[in-house]
Amino acid sequence: METSMRRCSLAAIFLFLMPNLSSAQPAESRGGTVFALSDVDMVPTVYETGELGPPDPHYRDTLSIITSPTERSRSVAMTEVSNSTYGPPGALDVSLDGQFVFVAETFRQRSEQATRLDELQQGDTIRSLQFDGGRSAVVDSVKIGIQPQAIHLNPAGDLIVAITADAKHELTFVPVREGRFGQASSFGLGLEPSTGFIPLKATWVQWHPSGRYVGVNLVDRGQVAFYEVLRGEDGAVSAIRPWGNRIQTNKFPFVGRFSPDGRYYITSDVQWGIDTAGFYGVQEGILTTVRLAEVGTTGDAARHTVPHIALGGWGAETIAFSPDGRFLVTSNLRGTGKPDGSRDWTEHASLSLYQLDSETGRLSPHGEWPLAGVLPQGLAFDRTGQKLFVGVNRYRNEEAPLGGAVEIWQITTDGRPALAPTSDRVRLPTGVHTIVAR
Repeated sequence: METSMRRCSLAAIFLFLMPNLSSAQPAESRGGTVFALSDVDMVPTVYETGELGPPDPHYRDTLSIITSPTERSRSVAMTEVSNSTYGPPGALDVSLDGQFVFVAETFRQRSEQATRLDELQQGDTIRSLQFDGGRSAVVDSVKIGIQPQAIHLNPAGDLIVAITADAKHELTFVPVREGRFGQASSFGLGLEPSTGFIPLKATWVQWHPSGRYVGVNLVDRGQVAFYEVLRGEDGAVSAIRPWGNRIQTNKFPFVGRFSPDGRYYITSDVQWGIDTAGFYGVQEGILTTVRLAEVGTTGDAARHTVPHIALGGWGAETIAFSPDGRFLVTSNLRGTGKPDGSRDWTEHASLSLYQLDSETGRLSPHGEWPLAGVLPQGLAFDRTGQKLFVGVNRYRNEEAPLGGAVEIWQITTDGRPALAPTSDRVRLPTGVHTIVAR
């Protein structure tokens, strides 16, 4: 790549040369589109050492758009946008037509002087970017509260929910229309004081497929709470109210997903905490299945229950349902982010496959497969449910500017269901951590 192109900017998108290269136009792509964030500031060992690592000489934080990702004619467009891998892989969402991308800024882009994680400035903003004919532009931005952990667009495509670390703005709702933000409405969750387990209360939020409720993961107390979202005639959120009982999960329910039919909510409980070695010292997790009350029920009738738990992967920070809700996949960090010489260091990460029984909520494991990347975060199925896009932060012993990737795996159902890697991957800047497919 020419020296003049080594920094991508918000004013231009750089298209990487591939066979039959074409401009990236997500809404018109019959092969679908994958959107991925890369945080180039934080090296994998930052959670253990606090050190950011040297500045990337080629890129700043990047959003990549992969058009027709499983085809030879695919193209990759890139643009600079501040983002952070600190927190769960939930800092990105995309409009239903694929024309607008929403990015939450958990930490701001590093300054030239910053060398440590604790020197980064907290973010408080969601940005909206539009893509048209190979060009990009920031359409709008809105402040929502410090350190947004995750955002999610509702099924109707007109309201974003965010969970933040700001006590007065823990849940924030932002109306959106054609990429433009309306007036944000913020709510504190009114929770009792933290148990002292960790200072962070909540890490994750998701819309129920009905669009009436959100699920919020309360990591400091090992619970999930569900809220009904009430909107006024102008579309703004006027109030939230608890929907049914809180659910006690296992320890540190970092992320969660509703099943596509809305009957279940699955949490990945990674077991981290101050009472483990080095905070991250447990080498297996738990998946908790929550059977949800019927949509529209209130009072005692809105009763959520736990019908099943399953043994999960080591550091399963990302989970994804297949479009038909039959399969659940987790990407497992294992010990790939540990410093060299650590007793918990592992060369490989992994992917795990489970099958959900829609009647009982039971998750049946089908196996775990090694993945040769470091800190895999971000999972998304294609429209068919046969291909799986896997975000890889970086690979070991590689110095190329494009150190991260989206790997393409496939799911096979002849006989026992299984995951299988393909030889296909799309190289991206280091630090890939959140993926959305449209």
